Amino acid sequence: MSNTAIVGKVHAMYAHRLKQNDWDALISCSSVAEVAAYLKSNTAYHTVLNNDMNDHDVHRGNLENLLHEKLLQEIIRLSRYDLDMGEDTAEYLMEDLEIDQILHAVIRINSHQTASMVPPNPYLNSRAHFDQHAIDAASTYDQLLDALQHTRYYKLMQPFRTADGGMENYTGLENALLADLYTQLYYIIDNETHGKEREILHEMFDDMISLENYAWIFRLKSFYHIEKSQIHDYLLPFGNIPKNKLEQMIAADTPKQVTAVMRTTRIGKRALQRPYDAPGDLVIQVRYWESYKNMFFSSQSSVVMLSYIFLMKTELTSLVNLIEGIRYGVSKTDIKRLLNPYKFV
Repeated sequence: MSNTAIVGKVHAMYAHRLKQNDWDALISCSSVAEVAAYLKSNTAYHTVLNNDMNDHDVHRGNLENLLHEKLLQEIIRLSRYDLDMGEDTAEYLMEDLEIDQILHAVIRINSHQTASMVPPNPYLNSRAHFDQHAIDAASTYDQLLDALQHTRYYKLMQPFRTADGGMENYTGLENALLADLYTQLYYIIDNETHGKEREILHEMFDDMISLENYAWIFRLKSFYHIEKSQIHDYLLPFGNIPKNKLEQMIAADTPKQVTAVMRTTRIGKRALQRPYDAPGDLVIQVRYWESYKNMFFSSQSSVVMLSYIFLMKTELTSLVNLIEGIRYGVSKTDIKRLLNPYKFV
């Protein structure tokens, strides 16, 4: 399929996103079952929320799995048309979901919680690089490593195992998994794209990672007492913050000084103009608005596809936040704040 046709197809898919009236209706729901019923009856999510699903028994985890299934289905469908980046885009999304599942399992194990009660999604499990049943059943870090033994994740996670079979340095583990994911992604961008397409993709991810690194430095200065020499270990080895600026941020004594240096960078000058509550929120906002711009102004199919992924991941994150808010009785006003970065909030 031609580049223009693929872009048109993605635009048509994006037209089925949740609109303001949908969010208003979802916010007014009083239970997770009502959210599931609305999504099934009134939105494009009906494709995965089939009629056999019992709205009254639906679990938040089941619903989240099904929402992710819809996105992966769409990307795999698109990959059949875009032979250059389509399959790689689907692989990136799958590995991003896998890393989320691994990190959730680590948090659960470290918190001494029981095995996950949510059955793995058959659709996602059939495409995963590991058995999701084994991940969800793991009750120790050693068991988690055993479940990942034949995957690339095993070697990445092994250094964080303690002598007694536990794990240490969750942040380092998260950083190692994400660095590996982005290393693969940059390799794909550098070897399978060219010219303007490569330039836009690099800028997308460089900006996103630069803001993530800024957010990490800000948090470390705000809440943790670690040596400045150790901050490098928490940062992703990518982005477009000049090395001297990054070192100034690391050497800063206060979060305010970190932000002052960030404002002198290219991405900082643009991003920090937006109102935000915390640097982590800024990452989400900039990724959303940059993806929104690329969705409608880029003519490159790979750029539009990846922008679509980020836009829909933001929608999924907001849906999960809304579901959690309703489940725990959060006020409607506070739930709206969790829907960042939509215009109507």
